Amino acid sequence: MILVFWSWSPSAVSSSPQGAKIELSFSNDRPLRGDLLIVNGRLSSTSDDRPIPLLSVSLQYNRVGDTNATREVSMITSNPSGLFQDIVNTTYLLRIGPWVVNASFSSQLGYQATSSTKTFTVVIQPSLSLYLSTNQASHGREVEFNGLLFACIPCLQDHVVVALIRPDNTSIMMHVALNATGGPYPGGYYEGRFSPDMPGQWHIRAIWEGNDVSLPAYSEVEVLNVDSITILGGVAPWQLYSAFAIVVLGAIAVIVVLRRGRVHERPA
Repeated sequence: MILVFWSWSPSAVSSSPQGAKIELSFSNDRPLRGDLLIVNGRLSSTSDDRPIPLLSVSLQYNRVGDTNATREVSMITSNPSGLFQDIVNTTYLLRIGPWVVNASFSSQLGYQATSSTKTFTVVIQPSLSLYLSTNQASHGREVEFNGLLFACIPCLQDHVVVALIRPDNTSIMMHVALNATGGPYPGGYYEGRFSPDMPGQWHIRAIWEGNDVSLPAYSEVEVLNVDSITILGGVAPWQLYSAFAIVVLGAIAVIVVLRRGRVHERPA
């Protein structure tokens, strides 16, 4: 009897590409226009989070709503950490508002293609001023204030909060409407008035809460010293002093006229 031995070995099966992932982070997700933004990333495998070094990653910067990228850059991941980094001056991006960074990795050396996106917003810092009509007032006497919010985008149909801090640390919050100033630079003008109801030192500050593309703005703190003399009979002290001075001057004038008359009446 002849025995025939037959063996079978399966053909080699090609291994499938491993999964890859990209992680992104920003130094600041609301950078001021003109500041440097640092974009950090890491390329790694999805199965065991192992870093993937020495491979190419591409970054695209698109303003939300735009179809064409404003900035495109490619880099090689570091060895052995699989890290990459891009530093961009936000002035180069030209416009404020929300931006999307798209990091992409094409299939390389047995790893599948992948991509990741992350959003940041380029903002501006407006300036806010506050002026008082006086820094010394009587209790109950009206004080006027005004100021300008400069470089707010947008700032129409908005308001400023004027915080009036009493000497006892209680406060009054006044919401004052902003009026557009016009001209090439966006801004708003506000004004108002109040009557201090407590003697002592008041601290006054204007606040704008900001919006999606503008950071909050705060004015310098103005000090108002309020005299302890109260209004008498509905008449302020300065009004009483003025009336008294008029009466004294009138009496002096009458005395002078009477004396001159007597001098003319004397016989020669």
